[in-house]
Amino acid sequence: MHNRISISSASATKPDVKRAYSPDFTDLPVELRDAVDAALQECFDKTYCSDELLGNKLTQVRGPLDSLSKRHGLLLEDAIAHAFAAAGDRYEVSTQVAVIVSREAMALVESNQLNKLDDLNLPVGGSHGKRVVIDILAFDHTSGDLHVVSVKRGGGAQGGQAARDARKDLTAAGLMLKNLMLRKGLPVLSVKKVLIDWYGRSGIIARKTVTRETVDAYFGLPIANLVEAMSAYMKSGIAERMAPRLLAAIGNACAPVDIDRTVEKLITCSEDRVETTTEVASARPSLAECLSVLPLRRQGRQMRSVGA
Repeated sequence: MHNRISISSASATKPDVKRAYSPDFTDLPVELRDAVDAALQECFDKTYCSDELLGNKLTQVRGPLDSLSKRHGLLLEDAIAHAFAAAGDRYEVSTQVAVIVSREAMALVESNQLNKLDDLNLPVGGSHGKRVVIDILAFDHTSGDLHVVSVKRGGGAQGGQAARDARKDLTAAGLMLKNLMLRKGLPVLSVKKVLIDWYGRSGIIARKTVTRETVDAYFGLPIANLVEAMSAYMKSGIAERMAPRLLAAIGNACAPVDIDRTVEKLITCSEDRVETTTEVASARPSLAECLSVLPLRRQGRQMRSVGA
């Protein structure tokens, strides 16, 4: 589904239980802390099926580590979108926006160089074509720019067909979104398509790419510090939870790990988000209203809710 990002008034005031040896994360918005805690709980609360080569204790060390980088990729998107929303009324932000890209648009992208497609806009219509999911869509009321953002963690090369598809999908969706917004009444002057390759090692070649070192300058927003604070909070949580497992794996009897539980089945369901928005009387439609005509995104990539 299309998730509107908003800042809860309790972001900086909710009491926080500090970890034994973690730095002070009270300035990190509570929504991001809760999302990190939920991801950590999901990874560490399940028992992983034992690998015959590693043995059960080492499997319980490796299991969560295999999942954490994927969870971190989703959290990067959340943190970047949160940084846009923190700018107040300047931006309207939605995440995980599904767009049906026509066959004509995909053919145009596949048969032309990226720089030849700049400032080209295609009509939106019909329900047939390729389903493309935009990670972040942010409309800047100040400049009239609609930022179409794809986020990659970029911790390692993503080559081959996946990289080519990511570049084409971002370009094709961007070609169609300006006319969609204008048709719905949102005064979009230009569409800016950008790939955020956070660690810079994805290997994806896009028309415009920024990394954690250049993202603030490109958008003119303090994004990097917020994202790095989220990552540091996640890192401290991993260290805290991993220590007893490592001790148990190397034979420390004082730090046993419960390995007798049955293997938990993964159940995917939508993540509930609590939103607090302020309605402003205006004849101009919101970004969310413009996006309401688009198909809802499937929920398979969402982290499952924890503690429900």
